[in-house]
Amino acid sequence: WVPPHLQVRLAGSNSRCQGQLQVLRLTKDLWHTVCSESWDGALRHQAISRQAARVCQKLQCGASLGLATYAHFNTPQNQIICQGPRGSFSNCSSIEPHKCHPLSLICLEPQRTTPPPTPPPTTLTPEPTAPPVLQLVAGPRGLRCAGLVEFYSGSLGGTISYENQDRIQDLGNLLCGALQCGSLKQQPEAKAVEPQEPGERWARRPLPIRWQIRNASCASLQECFRKTQPQEGGQALSLVCSDFQPKVQSRLVGGGSVCKGTVEVRQASPWAALCDGHVSRGPARWEELCQEQKCSSLISYHTLDASETSSGFSCSQEKLSQCHELREKRASCKRVFVTCQDPNPAGLAAGTVVSIILALVLLTVLLVVCGPLVYKKLVKKFRQKKQRQWIGPTGMNQNMSFHRNHTATVRSQVENPTASRVDNEYSQPPRNSHLSAYPALEGALNRSSAQPDNSSDSDYDLHVAQRL
Repeated sequence: WVPPHLQVRLAGSNSRCQGQLQVLRLTKDLWHTVCSESWDGALRHQAISRQAARVCQKLQCGASLGLATYAHFNTPQNQIICQGPRGSFSNCSSIEPHKCHPLSLICLEPQRTTPPPTPPPTTLTPEPTAPPVLQLVAGPRGLRCAGLVEFYSGSLGGTISYENQDRIQDLGNLLCGALQCGSLKQQPEAKAVEPQEPGERWARRPLPIRWQIRNASCASLQECFRKTQPQEGGQALSLVCSDFQPKVQSRLVGGGSVCKGTVEVRQASPWAALCDGHVSRGPARWEELCQEQKCSSLISYHTLDASETSSGFSCSQEKLSQCHELREKRASCKRVFVTCQDPNPAGLAAGTVVSIILALVLLTVLLVVCGPLVYKKLVKKFRQKKQRQWIGPTGMNQNMSFHRNHTATVRSQVENPTASRVDNEYSQPPRNSHLSAYPALEGALNRSSAQPDNSSDSDYDLHVAQRL
């Protein structure tokens, strides 16, 4: 029963840290339940509490929570009662079963510690050796060759930290050239890299800042930037190159011609008025606008009165060609009326003059091609009409008449040579002294015995005249 050699256990439960307190009696090699009336029932004594703590420690449990009688573990067997020093099992003896309640001990359950999973072995991959890459993240208007600069080198990509006071004109020209966007259009700007606003429609959110400028006079991209700690916010480098698209378009409306009127602009949006601003006080903007409209020099410009509901666009640059972003102005927009010199003043327009010239050329061609044919037909018709001769009665009050073509006269002259001395065989009266009122009819009757000439071109049929 010496404590170092004492063997104890807690029985009657599924845990080794709670149950009936049992000790092993070496002489009989039996487990015995300790009676709760041992040590005169002084279970709360300090010595007994220390012994209970040692028992819990021996059982590899936590601290002792209670030493008492619990009905849940009330299944005594081979009971013993101890009378020696409190907490000692040196003077214990067996008693009859069911004479007292068994003593139970509850220890704190030990914490279950699971070993952490073994991490997989780390494999070192070589750093990629791809050439550095530049990319511009366009803003809500989707401009090409304008936006936040993203730099990629190896497996690391991000935007570039920048402050407005930095002078990087040479670096900007290098970046625009590498992006195939011409040269730097204006001084680089610093824009905040922040989450997308609810009203904005970016193509995508820019990457966080991972680079900073190392050498603004570098000759290659590898020498320009160095790594920095990732930043979700901050100011990042933004560029506008000379080849940005779409450009701002302009026109003049309401003045009666393309070279006169109020100024309207657009940039991938519907046409709207251009509002006057402090940067447009000089004539440089309007001289450029006249050239864009293909007009001559600027004549005049003046600002119109603005109403509270008038809206339009404003440009923060001196010239419209330098303006990469039009800002909307919803009220009090002062429009500008510009008058340029019109290279084509009022009169015959160029199109009308060209049409007249083409018509004259076409008429000349028709005269050259068709004129000789028409002329020949007219001359022939005139000659045929002139060759016709009239024959008829020689009396004064005679109405019937006949006429023959010249061919008949020629044929009659061939048949009768003596008749060639007169113009027409019917134009003179007969040579006898008898005068007839109708010599033409009589001449036809006299020739009725002869074979009729069917080839005659006379307008009247002589056979009908004979019957008459």
